[in-house]
Amino acid sequence: MKKRNLFTFLLVLTSPLLWAQQNYFFPKSGNFDPKVPSPEQFLGYPIGTHYTRHDQIVAYFRELERTSGGKAHVEVIGKTYEERPQIILTITSPENYGKLEQIRQKHLTVLDPSKPNLDKNDPVVVLLGYSVHGAETSGGETALLTAYYLAANQSQQTANYLKEAVILIDPSQNPDGRDRAANWHNAYKSFPPVSDPADLEHNQAFPGGRVNHYFTDLNRDWLSAEQIESKNRVDFSHRWYPNVHIDFHEMGTNSTYYFEPTPAGHESPLLPRASYDFNATLAKYHAEALDEIGSLYFTKEAFDNLSPIYGSTYPDFFGAVGVTFEQGSSRGLVQESTSGPVTFAFTVRNHLVTGLATLKGALAEKENLFKLQKDFFKSAVTQGKANPAKGFVFGDSRDVSLTNKLLSLVLRHRLKVYPLNSDLTVEGKKFEKGHAYVVPSEQPFFRIVHSLFEETPKLKDSVFYDNTSWSVAHAYGLAYAKLTSVPSLSEAVTAVPDVKGSVAGGKASLAYLLNWSEYNASRALYYLVSKGVLVKTALKPFTSKTTTGNQKFAYGSLVIPVAGQTISPDSLYALVSEAATKAQVTFAGTTTGFSVEGIDLGSNNIVPIRKPEVALITGSTGGLAEAGQVWFLLNEHLQLPVSKLDVNALGRVSLDRYNVLVLPNGNYRELSKPTADAIKSWVARGGTLITFRTASEWAITQGLLHERAYVDSSATKKGVTTRVDYALKSETDAPKRINGGIFLADIDISNPVAFGLSNRKIYFTKTGTTILLPSKDKYATVAQYLPSSYISGYITKDNIAKINNTASILIGQSGQGKVIAFAEDPTYRHYWHGTNRLFLNAIFYGNLIQLQSGFQGAEEK
Repeated sequence: MKKRNLFTFLLVLTSPLLWAQQNYFFPKSGNFDPKVPSPEQFLGYPIGTHYTRHDQIVAYFRELERTSGGKAHVEVIGKTYEERPQIILTITSPENYGKLEQIRQKHLTVLDPSKPNLDKNDPVVVLLGYSVHGAETSGGETALLTAYYLAANQSQQTANYLKEAVILIDPSQNPDGRDRAANWHNAYKSFPPVSDPADLEHNQAFPGGRVNHYFTDLNRDWLSAEQIESKNRVDFSHRWYPNVHIDFHEMGTNSTYYFEPTPAGHESPLLPRASYDFNATLAKYHAEALDEIGSLYFTKEAFDNLSPIYGSTYPDFFGAVGVTFEQGSSRGLVQESTSGPVTFAFTVRNHLVTGLATLKGALAEKENLFKLQKDFFKSAVTQGKANPAKGFVFGDSRDVSLTNKLLSLVLRHRLKVYPLNSDLTVEGKKFEKGHAYVVPSEQPFFRIVHSLFEETPKLKDSVFYDNTSWSVAHAYGLAYAKLTSVPSLSEAVTAVPDVKGSVAGGKASLAYLLNWSEYNASRALYYLVSKGVLVKTALKPFTSKTTTGNQKFAYGSLVIPVAGQTISPDSLYALVSEAATKAQVTFAGTTTGFSVEGIDLGSNNIVPIRKPEVALITGSTGGLAEAGQVWFLLNEHLQLPVSKLDVNALGRVSLDRYNVLVLPNGNYRELSKPTADAIKSWVARGGTLITFRTASEWAITQGLLHERAYVDSSATKKGVTTRVDYALKSETDAPKRINGGIFLADIDISNPVAFGLSNRKIYFTKTGTTILLPSKDKYATVAQYLPSSYISGYITKDNIAKINNTASILIGQSGQGKVIAFAEDPTYRHYWHGTNRLFLNAIFYGNLIQLQSGFQGAEEK
């Protein structure tokens, strides 16, 4: 940056006149109510000179509630993992607020095609959501100024906004991440500010502020709703169904400003054309506002708008006009860019004017927005009725845990769902009354039904920003089927059944048994082994005469003998009962070790399970999301205290206290030789190493796993290179990526990694270019993709051909230890429960796998 430009910036930054809110942020806005303090008056510093913490934002909103004369009201909708409140500020006229519930109930009539539409006298509902990526920090400051303007400005235009709209402000959709970023920027800001992009202020250290506590990108979690912030936010959105929903983001510093419309090829085939056309309608107001202050922008060039996983697209699937705003980020107080210095205040101002322009547009287009949403739900019912699959049935009596988990998600999205009234067999799958549910296609929320249960419809483009396949039904790995007709239905389900875990038959004299087919069985297992209970697993199936009758137990079922424990039978019964309650599962008791069928309870094929002591490698390797997914799964599902080890400190850590080491996807090429040797030695002494994607490739190159990764020979072949125009570079290269697709594999359900499964067919999500070749060891390929494995998502034909017949899970032995290599991420975005249970199996059972031939039980005579 030239010295003159930097001097000019510093002069601007320190000039009280220019930084006064009315002069810079509100140059033509008239008078403000002096009883309502501005953010600067309340906080003690001008907006744009310091990053405001979340608690200060909440405090200021509370002050607006106190001083605005009934215009502003704070509601806490939940708490984050780090105990920060998630809040919504509702701003509307005092008259509207006095009848807010009446307004809300009338607004909800848009869901019913038989009810009349709203009219010009009804308020339009606008939601402004900021900083779902916590490091995109201008959102919080924008929320402060937007709320102040609406609460204090005394112009007639603002009075009309409050009279004709209910405005919902979510100032920080990711409070934990935003505070992480704000504290970083404040800690490293300089006096005077430093614009050098290499300065620490502009380069947050691991894990950065983009993600939440569990390293999760919350802008990919709207459909799966796995994180607590997402659950709270989705629940709130269904209380209102806004007409307009704006999602405020930031992008690279060298970019200007982006708002929709979206590129045509990045739109969902499920949504009506009118939904996307309205983006262009509102864009006129956004362009006008930015033109007025001289800010450049672009549209129609980037960002997917086809999946309800996103905060700006999920509302589209409920008839709103969802819009992404992206501002080139200063990532600090000021940073150089190709267009000159980008200041924090400048980024805030751009978001401020587009947010207020949204209100202007929403009021001007109010009746058309009402019509759009009403027509949207009408057309959804018609579209659902015409869908080849008239409905979907899901559920498994052998896995009540996962059945209820999916039912909970279906209800969270407010879908109409009904109990299955009689046994049903579809596509060879048996669904039992009392253990399965039906979701009809013909309903106002059909497009979300489709998103949860169907494969991705045919897409128009080949260049996408993110995953193009998000079906939850495939991810859960739960039995489900498409229906050609809907069976007779009774009353709709409104709540998940309250399952109380128990020990059937009470205290057992010989052993307690639990089928591993229950997803929550792993939670019960960890609770027991953490309490020092001896728990065994069955390497082969058996049928036992339990206290409630004969019962089949599949591979991996738990056996807890009464004898051989270090505690009394009464204490054991108490712990088993506690485990059942915590995991909501039912143990069976037995008085005999003599099985009706299969192995007996004293068999050498029933072996002890060691308590897992798990370490997770994380840090600068780049596998941030996957590390967070593992951390979340082990904490929240198992309540297992996993140790997170910084990859750069591995050389100083003794691995001997752990028996399981997890290497998620990342760059391990920079690991020092001593560190790699330490991992090898640890595995050889009996450790279980679990690797994802590129970590699996690293394990192969290090000789930890004597297998092969696919190498694209076409990249090394000599020959004539086909010329391509430079303008087509993106369209030519981007489709070669594997952003995310669903593939079908065959899995060996007798292998401990697959314990709990009853179906050899299993879905995986494929992201990235790691492809593992099947092992030459006939027992080592646990799961292998089918010859025709592709199911859903945009993947090129060449890539599909490369994936077919390759391995998705390999197992190797190194000394006394095991290496379990996943070609994919089995914990993908938290909701791939069908494969994350395989990862849990690897943790509990990996050390039990024997690849050498020979009977591992009793000694030979």
